[in-house]
Amino acid sequence: MKKIIAMSVMLPLLLAGSVLAQINVLKVDNNAAPQTKEGFFYSLPRTVVKIDVKIDRIENYKGPYSDFALRFLGLKNVIEANTIDYKINTITITTYPEPDPDQYYFVELGEKPAKGDPAGMLLLSEAGVILGMDPGNPDTLGNFMHPAKSKEPAAEFDKDAFGELFKYSADVSVFEKVDTIIRKINIDTLTVERQYYKRTIVEKSPEQKAKEAADYIAKIKENRFTLISGTQEVNYNKETLEYMDNQLKIMEKEYLKLFTGLSLHKSLNFSYKYIPTPNQINAEIPIFKFLKSKGVVDLDEPGGKVVTIKIQRVGNTNTVANYLKKAEKDSKTQGFSYRIPELARVTVRLDENTQEETQCLVSQIGVVTNLPASKWKVQFYKETGGIKVLEIQ
Repeated sequence: MKKIIAMSVMLPLLLAGSVLAQINVLKVDNNAAPQTKEGFFYSLPRTVVKIDVKIDRIENYKGPYSDFALRFLGLKNVIEANTIDYKINTITITTYPEPDPDQYYFVELGEKPAKGDPAGMLLLSEAGVILGMDPGNPDTLGNFMHPAKSKEPAAEFDKDAFGELFKYSADVSVFEKVDTIIRKINIDTLTVERQYYKRTIVEKSPEQKAKEAADYIAKIKENRFTLISGTQEVNYNKETLEYMDNQLKIMEKEYLKLFTGLSLHKSLNFSYKYIPTPNQINAEIPIFKFLKSKGVVDLDEPGGKVVTIKIQRVGNTNTVANYLKKAEKDSKTQGFSYRIPELARVTVRLDENTQEETQCLVSQIGVVTNLPASKWKVQFYKETGGIKVLEIQ
């Protein structure tokens, strides 16, 4: 009966030292014949490129008195219409590993060991990626089982996004209008005049309200000057003086918004992942589109600029790859396969002015080779599947 040990959690697999000397590692693919021997599966990792994009959403709101900003305050640079604009703030490129579906292996185990033979330990990640083997030294388990700690992003609060947009636009917008009505009454040859007062509530015009707001601004500036210059001849302490001055500045700022308008800034975060493949090297691959009026949109959205990613090989594994091509194939048993990752240049580009570039190791465009079928003490990098520590037993 076929017996296979399936590894799905990060646990040590204890093997005998004599068994480790007899293992045979076979590549698993659609053409591979099923094995009837005892053994287990493991995989090598591949590199996933993660692109984090931070977008600034800028909401511009026109002030209710913006049409009178130049006339009453001499302000020219004001918001003239309600708009929403987007711009790319930052692009961050990182990598993380995941099991490579094209790099699964089956490890054939030999005969059962004799009593007294030293035991060995093989470690796999919870996804089945090989981490290392250490014959006869189970104390090294702690070196593999420290999960990476991820920091939760700190919450960001935009103070300007809270509260009323235009705090003082709700001031009294009506006034009482008093009309004097004179009536003349003729009685025979006598003429009598009587006065009546007609009171009505009339809504102020935008120009009247803008003039009042401009007068408030001038009055606030005058009060600040009086306060700071000491004209009031009141001996305020430092804290009281600073508090009153700050309150006047806040009030002045709120009244100015009625003329200049205001902009609210919000941050939007998007994440994309890309798995490099050897046949897409040096090609610009579309990731998403960016529109100034909509922000990040899908690639099938009409218009906008296409943001692309490009992977370029540095070439550090070329010599090794050429050497392995010329080397004679060994038909005998072989040991654990491992990777020599390629150093790559990763470029995410919107245009000439907006692009991000970094260098990182990409496992799947590097070289895959194997150790001899001997007894080793070895540790692998979980991110790349490359050898970290190797000791011949």
